[in-house]
Amino acid sequence: MTDIAIRATNLSKCYHIYNNPHDRLKQFVTPRLQQIIGRQPKQYFHEFWALNEISFEIRKGETVGIIGRNGSGKSTLLQLLCGTLTPTHGQVEINGRVAALLELGSGFNPEFTGRENVYMNAAVLGLSSAEVDERFDDIAAFADIGEFIEQPVKTYSSGMFVRLAFAVNILSSPDVMIVDEALAVGDMSFQAKCMTALTRIQESGATVLFVSHDVGALKSLCSRGIYLDHGKLKKIGRASDVAEQYVRVMREEMNANNALPKAISHTPTKNLAIENISATDLPEFKVSAEFDKRMTAFRYGDGGARISFVELLDENFEQTNEVEFDQTVFVRIYFEAALNAQVSCNYYIADDKRNLILGVDSQLAGLPLITAVSGGRYIVTYKTRLPLQEGHHSIQVQITVPLIPNMSATFLDVVDDAVVFNVARRANHRIWAKVFIENEGTVIPC
Repeated sequence: MTDIAIRATNLSKCYHIYNNPHDRLKQFVTPRLQQIIGRQPKQYFHEFWALNEISFEIRKGETVGIIGRNGSGKSTLLQLLCGTLTPTHGQVEINGRVAALLELGSGFNPEFTGRENVYMNAAVLGLSSAEVDERFDDIAAFADIGEFIEQPVKTYSSGMFVRLAFAVNILSSPDVMIVDEALAVGDMSFQAKCMTALTRIQESGATVLFVSHDVGALKSLCSRGIYLDHGKLKKIGRASDVAEQYVRVMREEMNANNALPKAISHTPTKNLAIENISATDLPEFKVSAEFDKRMTAFRYGDGGARISFVELLDENFEQTNEVEFDQTVFVRIYFEAALNAQVSCNYYIADDKRNLILGVDSQLAGLPLITAVSGGRYIVTYKTRLPLQEGHHSIQVQITVPLIPNMSATFLDVVDDAVVFNVARRANHRIWAKVFIENEGTVIPC
């Protein structure tokens, strides 16, 4: 038995785009007449390749997320895999029972009640009537649409459509679960329920393939990711790497679309050193050729500033990459400006899947924006604690020019994995969440 759940080979889909309805009729008739009289047939359409030569394999038990901008071919790919679209050329191979949630209300008869649609959809998925009888109460409970289960689905809201469709699919125990962005219309509670259900599907050994714009979901749920751009496979690999490349491209496009502010008058920036650093302990500016070489593959930005070094320091201001749970540390960032602008110096701590879990920018830390001068050098030191779950973590550092406060910015320099460090296990009582903060509680006997 093969361990491949899904295999796509040179998968392509081409659509014919007509400028007006008359061209469609001309294309149907004229080329044939031109061939009969020996002329070169004329084409009255232009081609749009929604997907172009996509090839990949997904193994049984994997969870793979598909990410990309709108119009990149994500939904087309899922429809080709499910067989609701025919490829222009290429092949699809799927092993096992497939449950697919593609479009809102797809596969539902609007005149049938919710109950009738449950039985109809379950039959399409290969379940017998007896099997549906056994699972119906669970399906109805998961969908949680109350008495509407007995009403025609044409009376349903978009959220009710998705609830019922997802309930049928998830409780059919599929070998392969394929989900498009239809879940985005669900409310917060239902989305959380769906994520829990997808996790349990994963744990049962099923293969999950889903489309999402949520980078966090891609990193957390998926072992691998597929990044599509303009119908082509831009990257396939570890989910965190794919997600980071997608974020990087989006930020670079944001930079291209955002003009930097005009040069401003400058006054010296206030000392950003932490208060308990004495004047004799003020650090010297550091430039590291080794750091620069190591970061070459992990940095991007407009180039209006350059991070020359980053270090994680303990309470004695000694460099470290091994820290205790909840240890006080200093993140120190050295950067050089190549423009005149007010900039923010930011850092974020990521877990082993590169989910950002802690961090701050200049303003969140209560500091003013740094009035940078071209050619100026700056050292920013942040003091923080690391109440983190044990394991490997890394620090991402950014120099940005805020455009709309708390909304958008131009990224001058971004360095991923500037420092990689390990957090030791919490003594006496291990923590199971990513971050632990002390709590107070009361118990009232009743």
